[in-house]
Amino acid sequence: MAIAAGDPWRVLRWAERWRAGTLGLRPVRPPAEGEIGTALSELRQVVLAQQDAKGGAGSERLLRRQAALERTVQRLARQGRVTDPYRADRPSAARLRAALGNRALVEYVESGGQLYAVVVSHGRQSLHPLGPSEPVAQSATMQRFWLRRLLLRFGSRDRSERQLLAEAERLDRMVLAPLVQRLESAPELVLVPTTVLHSVPWSLLPTVAGRPVSVVPSAAWWARAAERPRDPAPQRVTLVAGPGVPAGEAEVRELADGYPGPAVLTGPAATVDAVTAALDGAGLAHIAAHGNFRADQPLLSSLRLADGPLTGYDLERLTSAPRLIMLASCSTAMAEVRPGDELMGFAAALLAQGTGAVVAPLLPVPDEATRLAAHAVHRALRTGAGPAAALAAAAETDRYTSAAFLCLGAG
Repeated sequence: MAIAAGDPWRVLRWAERWRAGTLGLRPVRPPAEGEIGTALSELRQVVLAQQDAKGGAGSERLLRRQAALERTVQRLARQGRVTDPYRADRPSAARLRAALGNRALVEYVESGGQLYAVVVSHGRQSLHPLGPSEPVAQSATMQRFWLRRLLLRFGSRDRSERQLLAEAERLDRMVLAPLVQRLESAPELVLVPTTVLHSVPWSLLPTVAGRPVSVVPSAAWWARAAERPRDPAPQRVTLVAGPGVPAGEAEVRELADGYPGPAVLTGPAATVDAVTAALDGAGLAHIAAHGNFRADQPLLSSLRLADGPLTGYDLERLTSAPRLIMLASCSTAMAEVRPGDELMGFAAALLAQGTGAVVAPLLPVPDEATRLAAHAVHRALRTGAGPAAALAAAAETDRYTSAAFLCLGAG
């Protein structure tokens, strides 16, 4: 009805009624030594044992035990209680415009198989019909496909690059080009995707190329996060390298040279307990580790550490989430999109705990190229750039590796 009325602010308010609702709840914080903590600890031991197993009956038993423990963790997490009831955080027009400043915000909405965009820019809002959503979903999927082939060097590089750029132009024509007059003078963009648009490598689209882009779960969530003052220099820096990443330890030790007195955890010292303790209250964190996205149980998406996986459930132990974190870890920006555009995954779990911005990749990324991109991002951060601007600067080092990363949150 709001779309039929053609009222952009009304469309935005209705879309915001359900978006990022779970991110607005006070997090459930299970006791560290409670049942769920015990189950997570045993789950880590089982995963480590699987890595040492050589297959056969023993491996099958471990897989069955892992599945049972995962069901236990999920059941125990559902029993937690939140102290705050759900309340839709509807954005105030004045508050949103003040937070945006000279930025432009685009919130995508799907209704009846059609895609629409609400643009808030230069103190006014407008509603734009974009056409059927199905070809948009197909193009977004193909863009990720060709970028993955290019990064992992499958097949012909020239063909992958040509197809990737053609698909980026096609997607741009459907979702950004119709908005170009409202966006062209904005130096920075805030995008609120819907459905498949949550996993788009946005920086490759011609309309936004070279501009800082923040991808956020909702406009109201972004306004709250953007109102927090940015630390000119983080008081606590945490740098972590997990096992099995060839350049991981060198990466974090090189990054450590740029910060005064950072906490550096590598090798056997990079355990789940040690890393969560170091992340608690950090102003800036960086983790180079193998990532694993679980579409079947998104909160079991994880980073591999010395004693097993650090999952989304483990992040609930944080009392003060890091303000900014970069995950040099494959696919950690991916999320399962549930009804109402609710996001579940590792990066989304960090946002739910209070992290302001997460820089993380949508796809598997090559180790050495990621190391170079990480250094470019941190160089820009140390000059005072925000995370979205720092990621945009990294594109000058390696366009395609940096395109696999998103700045999620208030960049």
